Amino acid sequence: MLLHVAIDHHRTSLEIEFYDVDDEVPESLAMTELVFFTQLARICTRTHVIPIEVCLTQLPTHLTKYEDFFGITLQKGDRVSIRFSRQDSERPFLTSNPTMWSFFEPHLRQNLTDLNENAPTHEKVKTILLESLPAGLSSIDDVAQRLALSKRTLQRLLEDEQTNFKTILDDTRQALAEHYLKQPSLSSGEISFLLGFQEVNSFSRAFKNWTGQTPNAYRHEYH
Repeated sequence: MLLHVAIDHHRTSLEIEFYDVDDEVPESLAMTELVFFTQLARICTRTHVIPIEVCLTQLPTHLTKYEDFFGITLQKGDRVSIRFSRQDSERPFLTSNPTMWSFFEPHLRQNLTDLNENAPTHEKVKTILLESLPAGLSSIDDVAQRLALSKRTLQRLLEDEQTNFKTILDDTRQALAEHYLKQPSLSSGEISFLLGFQEVNSFSRAFKNWTGQTPNAYRHEYH
């Protein structure tokens, strides 16, 4: 596949070209690519981005479901493409910050390297949370999906290891929060986003429940 990107004053267009393909490209493959770009924009900007145009060479069977997802009417044409408005194209990726990434990347990479199929379930859950929290994906359903397990199966496996999802989530968030608060360049708002909280107040309340201190009081002990 080739991805052609065109940007003008009004929109950003992404067109997918399938080369050296004699047969018709499967409808599911083309649709998957367009869903991916849309969901990526929504997760990373924390905004319900709606494309201004979605075009396919074949319209899907369950058209209504896809139109509900994209928020617009799908068009049939001679290309596979998606277009976003200039306003949406210029939205910042809230989870993209080289300074913040440098703090937790080494630990995350090491965990991903060390993790294998024989690792305990709670370690797999922790590793997925380290990767997913900055994108706001912190529910047991999100993690179960990443592990290709049902929510119930994941709960049972964690019970067998004498723990549960909430405990792992809280422990992971607390450890990361304590690390981030020692970094003077990170604001409470940035730390809140990195831990997957929607609001700073939610992070502050959670941190006080974990440690008995407010984030600011904890930070003052180190600076």
